[in-house]
Amino acid sequence: MRRIRLWSCAAAMLMLAAWAVSREGAIAAPAAGQQADAGKAAGTEKPDPAATMTAKQIAEGKELFQGSCGECHGVDGSGAVGPNLHGVAQKRGDQDLFSVIRNGIPGTGMAPVMSLNDHRAWEVIAYLRTLGPSKDEMAVTGDPAKGHQLYNENGCATCHSIGGQGGTVGPDLSQIGNMRAPKYLLDLLRDPGAHPPADTALPERGQFTGYMVTQVITKSGQEVTGIRVNEDTFTIQLRDVAGHYYSFNKADLKSLKEEPGKSVMPSFANLPPGQLDDLVAYLSGLKGAQ
Repeated sequence: MRRIRLWSCAAAMLMLAAWAVSREGAIAAPAAGQQADAGKAAGTEKPDPAATMTAKQIAEGKELFQGSCGECHGVDGSGAVGPNLHGVAQKRGDQDLFSVIRNGIPGTGMAPVMSLNDHRAWEVIAYLRTLGPSKDEMAVTGDPAKGHQLYNENGCATCHSIGGQGGTVGPDLSQIGNMRAPKYLLDLLRDPGAHPPADTALPERGQFTGYMVTQVITKSGQEVTGIRVNEDTFTIQLRDVAGHYYSFNKADLKSLKEEPGKSVMPSFANLPPGQLDDLVAYLSGLKGAQ
């Protein structure tokens, strides 16, 4: 009996010691942040893929950028339809840029870039890291409230709608600030015909591609110039600046030609520079529901 009691006491002591050790270990276990710091100190932190790219990979990233992103952001990243990307890596950080490439930006013209796998996306980011802040980047300096007044005074709502209010001859401008860079808007206001609609597969920008001025002359002598609304192999539909629709069978046409240097939108080049800046500021601020 004495031996049984001794073994029972020994077992109890061992269990108590094990519980004490486990409790002490739980109290002493480092938090997640402390573990991460320990990982940094030990040199086991996962390196930033863009920061470890070679010169050859950065050059490949430049080619990928020009092929996949240059149409909207300019082949040198200085901006076109989309914003200037010089300095964007320093402002947003690599992980944020990777998320934008993978997921796009909802509510804007930036869709996910499906043509790039993860490795190629990091190569593009490595190239963007080499683009420092651009001195040519246009800052929005105008007064949006004054720009809104100019928008109304110049009858822009006759053709354009914002938030469901306005005309339908021109594109909806509710999110134009998300879809067009300020410099692009300024150039467009000065010379609308200098920026013909570009073909694009992105649905967020698809509404802007149909505003190509087209002239039709029928064999009977009827002449119509308007915006191409729809076209297939056998027919074409146009809409003039008054909002009237026309449909033609191509077999009945004498001529059909696009006029990329023209626009149904009037030029605002005669506005004083300050007022142009105000109008750009107003349009740049139109980004839909925030």
